[in-house]
Amino acid sequence: MREKQTMRDKKHKAKVLIIGLDGATWDLIKPWAEEGKLPTFKKLMEGGVYGNLKSTIPPWTIPAWNCMLTGKNPGKLGVFTFMCRSPDSYVFRPYFLLNKPPKSVLDIISENGKTVCAVNIPMIHYAYKINGCMVAGWLYHPSRPITYPEELKSELDSITGGYEIDVIEVEVLPHEFKEIEIEGKEAFLKYLYRVTEKRAKATEYLLDKYDWDFFMVVFVGPDRIQHRLWEDKDEIEKYYQYIDKIIAKLLDKIGNNVITILVSDHGFGAQSKVFNISEWLIEKGLLKLRSLDKQAKVRRILGKLGLWHFGKRLLPGKLRDHIGAGMHNIKLEEANIDWSKTRVYVSRGGWGDIYINLIGREPEGIVEPGEEYEKLRDWIIKELRKLGVNVFKKEEIYFGNYIDRAPDLIVQVDDTIHGINPSIGYGSIFSKSNGGNHRINGIFLAYGPGIKRGFEIENAEILDITPTILHIMEVPIPDDTDGRVLKEIFEEESELAKKEILYQKTYERERIKEKIKGLKFKRNCYITNSTRNKKLV
Repeated sequence: MREKQTMRDKKHKAKVLIIGLDGATWDLIKPWAEEGKLPTFKKLMEGGVYGNLKSTIPPWTIPAWNCMLTGKNPGKLGVFTFMCRSPDSYVFRPYFLLNKPPKSVLDIISENGKTVCAVNIPMIHYAYKINGCMVAGWLYHPSRPITYPEELKSELDSITGGYEIDVIEVEVLPHEFKEIEIEGKEAFLKYLYRVTEKRAKATEYLLDKYDWDFFMVVFVGPDRIQHRLWEDKDEIEKYYQYIDKIIAKLLDKIGNNVITILVSDHGFGAQSKVFNISEWLIEKGLLKLRSLDKQAKVRRILGKLGLWHFGKRLLPGKLRDHIGAGMHNIKLEEANIDWSKTRVYVSRGGWGDIYINLIGREPEGIVEPGEEYEKLRDWIIKELRKLGVNVFKKEEIYFGNYIDRAPDLIVQVDDTIHGINPSIGYGSIFSKSNGGNHRINGIFLAYGPGIKRGFEIENAEILDITPTILHIMEVPIPDDTDGRVLKEIFEEESELAKKEILYQKTYERERIKEKIKGLKFKRNCYITNSTRNKKLV
């Protein structure tokens, strides 16, 4: 259990608690807090600093959490979404099968002799040795340790009645993530609250068990309920009220000498308009198929006529289900694409990543690098923006040693385009949907000693979280970090505002060593997880 500390130690020991709320949005929290429905959030907003936290483009869970906990953009991490293209192929694989995990803020703090506890962070795919404890997150691999130390798992099982990672079961396969969701609203909600309660119990237990300096826990429930029940604001409000009470308990447990930071990896909004990107590519002659199976042909014809949602009701039940089911999640490698005539393609995940079929990079590339490549990208951007689709060249939003692995073009989800569907067979460029999907503005809130009160921050970005944490904890920041320290959140006369920002030089030899390790990792293909006015120390 926690060792006793002297008053001197307590006064000078900087401690930080990060509470991650996956998908949380001020669009819901702020009005409910102002109405008194979320008293803890209201207390923190009035007594601290809050504002939007700009996510990555696109604002997906991966790479958002990865960028948050490294302070680096995807171009330096080689992580652009859940599925990344295997080099010299048309195959997409889970990103952590292809990339060596970078050093995160957890590792940096741990290496500086401080005690770290990390609970259910989505980018942690298995628990590894750290100066403290760790519990794997959503995309954990069942063959690897879920907790560090390993015996911690039995302790959490004991206090929670069987610890559970998430409400969504995910099977990690070589070429995909297979999600198994709970059917039925009532069953889903029951499971959601059960998992959340166990997460809270485990967090309280670990807060007491360890003499921690840095503690981070992520609650994924806001994302899960908003994806599924966005139109049911009453249920979402009840769940946020439940989260509000959990946060209050955690704050009571840690006392007043800890800086608490609330973050989300992205925001949320309605998903009423979906962009069927492969249908657009086919219509423009950029993606060529050799043939479509019977199910796809039926659905595509009905879609072109605008009759799919009406016509499917006229089909026999089994045939309707067969046709509908056959059209979702068609793997790229199974779509019978004619690569000899295809100039542009996308991954199967619906992440908005567009690839040019480039000579010398793709196995059957037909687009010449240079002028032809650039003209094609410019034309695609111009045509998509006519439709209200926001799209970027990779070099406009990413930079770093791994930018060559990035998609050539990246489509953004926003208030115009709410979702992206790569499936073939709809016969229309846009379709209607329900539920919710991601938006670029997540939440940021800081509260505690040395933090301003009732201040609304602007221009905070997800890359700023790691350098801000390290500054608070008096740990030098790696000089290749892209984010900045959010000094405007500190009270002007506080030590946090006055002390210099220190950066640690990342030596070229270490960078070369890391690159060699990355090449070895890529060859072995095993699963693993693991600027501005800078003063160097």
